[in-house]
Amino acid sequence: MEQNEEIEAYRMAVLKVMMEAKKENGEPRFDEAEAKSTLDILSDADIEFGMPFNTPQETAEMLMED
Repeated sequence: MEQNEEIEAYRMAVLKVMMEAKKENGEPRFDEAEAKSTLDILSDADIEFGMPFNTPQETAEMLMED
């Protein structure tokens, strides 16, 4: 159960970064539904695999690449 909590905490940290991201004009880059939908691309297994190698900031940046 502890691993699931770590994954969820990491997922929430990535979501926070995505929600704080702004477009060039200062508007939010994502609304909450868009950010969650984008983050849902990653399964818990994907997140668990990447957690030791990527910070939540780095993961969010990868997800936000155009």
